[in-house]
Amino acid sequence: MQINYDAEKITRAQQDFFNATGIDMNLLRPDFSPVGKQMQNSRYCICVQKSELGKNACRSSDIHLLEKCKLSKKAEMSVCHAGLLDVAVPILTGDTVIGYIIVGRMRPHTVFSLPDNYAKKLGLNPASAEEYYNEIPFFDEDKIRSITSIATMFVKYILLENMLVPDFNQTIEKAVDYIDLHYSEILSIKSISKNINASKSVLYKNFHNRFQCTVSEYIKKIRVEKSMELLLRTDLSIEEISQRVGFSSASYYSKIFKKQMGSSPLRYKKEHLG
Repeated sequence: MQINYDAEKITRAQQDFFNATGIDMNLLRPDFSPVGKQMQNSRYCICVQKSELGKNACRSSDIHLLEKCKLSKKAEMSVCHAGLLDVAVPILTGDTVIGYIIVGRMRPHTVFSLPDNYAKKLGLNPASAEEYYNEIPFFDEDKIRSITSIATMFVKYILLENMLVPDFNQTIEKAVDYIDLHYSEILSIKSISKNINASKSVLYKNFHNRFQCTVSEYIKKIRVEKSMELLLRTDLSIEEISQRVGFSSASYYSKIFKKQMGSSPLRYKKEHLG
């Protein structure tokens, strides 16, 4: 489904949310890419993201939270690798997720608890990191619940004000549904176009307009997303996971996973399960 965004209204709404709560809010597309103004990073987040490891770990933490939200279709929260709390809320039309808002960079603890060895891995000076961490507003459980409720109400406001307007494209919908059902099989643009009764040129054009990528790139993205759940919820080997999600080999799967996520599948699993 194509979604039309009112960027001006979204930017105003983000500013209103910040003025009311003191917390930044990002609006994201279904593929997790941002719309409108992005959150302003604190000195702590800027410090953490100076290293490639920190930048990739932040991205993995966000995707992990959004994948949970995508699966449950309700508000979800999680503490990122650097110890900050984020809340994600899906934007739904019927049972279809058409976007997300993510709010956060909240400090859920009064005491800085990032282990020294991990801080050093990120290239942080523990004393400076603690100083920057303590600059972030602290939110106790009651305040976090209130922020989650406000974020959920804000989603209704976004829909009421038509900031996101779905524009259904039958060709894209059929193709996406077909890929979602058959991602574990051998897929090609030829087989997809044949099964949904659309020309290859139409598919190319529609995928480029909607997702800014090729059909093949979209399939790889979906396979990696499906594999993330298996990594975190099963004890399957990398070889077994690669086969289940449709990759030709474990080595090719690991290469594509690292390209998309910034780390290997095993490192991703370790970072999120400890």
